[in-house]
Amino acid sequence: MGWQQFVSGIREKHQQRKADKAATRAREQELQAAIEHVVEEINPQIRALGSYRKKLRPCVARTLAHCSDLVTRVPGAVDVNRKSWGRDPMVKAFFSRVDEMRGVFSRSKEVREYFDQHADAEYCYVLLSMERKERTVLGMGMQDEVLRRDVKQTSVSFTDHRVVKPSSSESELRNNLVQRAFDNLIGYALEQITELVAARHSLEEQRRLLEMQLKVARLRHKSLIPLVGDNDSESIDINALRERQEHTGQALDQARARLTTLEDYLDRITELLGDPQTHLRLAPVSLRLNQMNIKLDEQSAESGQTLELTEATLGEDLKRILLIARFPRNDMLYDSS
Repeated sequence: MGWQQFVSGIREKHQQRKADKAATRAREQELQAAIEHVVEEINPQIRALGSYRKKLRPCVARTLAHCSDLVTRVPGAVDVNRKSWGRDPMVKAFFSRVDEMRGVFSRSKEVREYFDQHADAEYCYVLLSMERKERTVLGMGMQDEVLRRDVKQTSVSFTDHRVVKPSSSESELRNNLVQRAFDNLIGYALEQITELVAARHSLEEQRRLLEMQLKVARLRHKSLIPLVGDNDSESIDINALRERQEHTGQALDQARARLTTLEDYLDRITELLGDPQTHLRLAPVSLRLNQMNIKLDEQSAESGQTLELTEATLGEDLKRILLIARFPRNDMLYDSS
């Protein structure tokens, strides 16, 4: 190895170390900014705890990594336009008409603003999400080798179309979607904490009401009413109220133990963000549909297309089909008035 090669190798290693340090600093700054974002959105008073950054660091890092992993698992961009509606079974399944498809994108404020601000852009990349619904209908079909009109079938429809994060490229969109997924998990954590607060307040109200009802029952028991009424029913009422009061008190103690102090808030955040894969998930969905969006089983002789879809689930109930779409400016609908 010559002297020049030796010096060049040293310089390259030095530059690589500098680049590695810069990347490490950038990741650290991103993580710190994410921690502050979580605190600001859920409860800024948590900053009064000196240890909040240290405690949130592992779970926020885990959540960011999970969001990044989810976004990489969303399939590549699909052209959504007038031509693809006629030739792509997936696009046609999502929209019943071409104008419906164009209207979904054209009504989006984000998409309109994107094209207004990017005069030279022919396309934008967006995340298209929608709700998948299935319902039982009666239609024509073969049953026992006989064509019948009252065969139960499953109709699949896609509704509540939403488009977000218009971007100039698929890579830019994916970067934006990582932040959106992170915000969704923060919102979910805030929702769960809010429900805990609401449940505690509800239990406090129930306990106050039971205390008043118990006082009334005791006064009735001591008054002249028992002399002309049923003593057994009065005692049963008091005993039942006492039992309900005891159960409510126990439930209230448990609710208060979970969320009273700022430390409790911090514990709930780390609990929820520490296990992000439980709350925000992606799953493949395979559907075989005919041209009328009727679900076909694998044994059906009827012609159909198999669609490989991606469904996101947040919490227990919210489910959305996701698609990265490339939509052209030329398909925008503009108000002629």
